[in-house]
Amino acid sequence: MKKLVWMGSLFYLLMGFVKVTVASIITVLLPLYDRVYTDAGALIFIEFGASIFGMLIQPWLANRMSKKTMLHISAWGVAASYLLIAFLPSWPLLLAGFALAGFLGGIIESVIAAVILEGLQSNAAIAMSRLEVAFGVGSLMLPLAIGMLIVSGMWNYALFGIAAYCIFLSLFVRFTRFGDAEPLFRPAYKAQVPNAVPAGAASSGPVGAVVAAAATNHPSARRKRVLSAPGALMLPAFILLFFFYGATDIGLVNYLPSLMLETGMADAATAPISVTVFWAAMIAGRMFAGYEAEKLGYRRYLFIHWSGMIILLSLFAVNRNAMIGYALIVLLGLTLSGLYVVTLVYAKKLMPRNIARNTSILMAGCAVGGGLFSVTAGRMLDAMPPSYVQWMMAGIALLSLLTYILYAKERQAETSAELAQA
Repeated sequence: MKKLVWMGSLFYLLMGFVKVTVASIITVLLPLYDRVYTDAGALIFIEFGASIFGMLIQPWLANRMSKKTMLHISAWGVAASYLLIAFLPSWPLLLAGFALAGFLGGIIESVIAAVILEGLQSNAAIAMSRLEVAFGVGSLMLPLAIGMLIVSGMWNYALFGIAAYCIFLSLFVRFTRFGDAEPLFRPAYKAQVPNAVPAGAASSGPVGAVVAAAATNHPSARRKRVLSAPGALMLPAFILLFFFYGATDIGLVNYLPSLMLETGMADAATAPISVTVFWAAMIAGRMFAGYEAEKLGYRRYLFIHWSGMIILLSLFAVNRNAMIGYALIVLLGLTLSGLYVVTLVYAKKLMPRNIARNTSILMAGCAVGGGLFSVTAGRMLDAMPPSYVQWMMAGIALLSLLTYILYAKERQAETSAELAQA
């Protein structure tokens, strides 16, 4: 399993590169193409929209081809897209290049997450946090590399380097054997649903509720059973949580330099450093996030960190001091560091069936939130003071906590009802 985690870490390093490419080069691209923040938001949305499609289509592809084949094709495709972007084509072709990278990156991310979550039955949070550390390292390294290369006008060489790294990953998967984990990469075939479902055979989750309801012929009875079944709101609640998290996290990554610049907390030369500071804090937090979550318990960990996110984003919205601003960025990085992976592992724990499908759906929800927020924030920065965007992020964090609290109450009520029936 160590090889599996190593492979996942190497691919998540690539995902770190892919996810911050736009944020790293946007200050160079906008003047080159004579574009504004609204166009930057559209570019980010297109990339994330393609990523969503890749995440959602991955389970369908997994039924028809090996996961290794998907990783091969995706790695070579990302390499091709980055070569296209590096040569600075016309704006429509540039959009196509980012869309292709986003689509294939979505496939890679969901494949790796599904393989790790299916293959590791214990300490999954710790293993996933290691992957997230690799993701953070990639997100930290690329802005630094591009920042140094911008001075000499050779920033696109960093994109050539990413393309070469993609080819290395393809060769790594081709020549590495994963022992007992090899079956995880084989194509999955659709299971045949039996005509008769024995009483009590369905799970308490939403998928089990649907299967149980299918055993009855009356449409109203089927609908009633699905809605009243324990855990029927579980998957939608997690989708909402990932949607809100994506809006906050991706919004910070893409617009943090712009917010620091527009609020006067940094100038054009120092604003990009904010992303480096943020990702350095994220990496540090992810080194311990898995252990902290296992010690505190997933529910308590998530409650503490979402509550902290509201407080920190509110302080960031009212602050205009540069030193305090960077201190808040560090605290935000530490607070957000484990939310994604711990929520994903918590979802796997509560919904143990259809892990690959659920993982893809939740990741897509995160990408949808990030993409929609990026478009909205870009338009707002063109027309409104930056504080509106900052308060919008704080409001989204509040919605995250409210969703979690309502979900926790629902879960507690379900547990009490099940004990009463026992």
